[in-house]
Amino acid sequence: MKRIYLIFIMSCLFLSISKAQTLIEQVERAYSALDSTSYIDNIVLSYSKSLEKGHKETFKLLVDMCSSGVDSLDVAQKQHIADSVYLEYFKDKKELDAQKTKSFESEMKSKTPLYVLNLKLKDKQTLQVDTGRLAFNLFYFDKRCKGRLYVYCYDGKYGWHEDGYRTFSRPLGRNAPKVFRKIMRKHPKYLLFCPELEGMNTILYVINNEVFIYRIVEMEKYKLDDYMKNRTAIRNS
Repeated sequence: MKRIYLIFIMSCLFLSISKAQTLIEQVERAYSALDSTSYIDNIVLSYSKSLEKGHKETFKLLVDMCSSGVDSLDVAQKQHIADSVYLEYFKDKKELDAQKTKSFESEMKSKTPLYVLNLKLKDKQTLQVDTGRLAFNLFYFDKRCKGRLYVYCYDGKYGWHEDGYRTFSRPLGRNAPKVFRKIMRKHPKYLLFCPELEGMNTILYVINNEVFIYRIVEMEKYKLDDYMKNRTAIRNS
């Protein structure tokens, strides 16, 4: 009986280690395949497309509002007029967007960023690497780790960028630079981010092939496995 129990414990331990190694291996592969120059170019391209998409969606919304409650013939006529107006509208926006894109590109290329890999939930206790085309966020830290630019990518595309770490509470804004300084003093191999955990309140990092997670508001650090096993209790504590 003792032998069976020992085998069970060792199997669980091996499974836990195997999962951790699997995530580390995924992270290693993602970073080894990263081409920093082309990656930034791809973010710039995605940013430019997001501006164009935003204009089209806004214009479509206006057309839909104007077409509400009229017959199909009027809708077709309004759509034709709207398309013509949009072409003129877009000419002006295109030049402005080109300026915005150039400014955004210049800002990103002015200094070297930290590449922060996105993670996703695989199941309730396991994370996996985001395999989208744009899976890395870019953090540009100053000497005090307050950051002068944060560029985020979601679902393989440019998401948004901020001049500072996005915060929704005073404690988060106050503690974020402190947490980043603590982490960076340890010289982590990688920084990781998983918005599905606690959004902006958590940042992950790798040291000596172990993954840790820091809860920013609470200033609490955990090994990732411990956090994932107890995260409901941790978040409710």
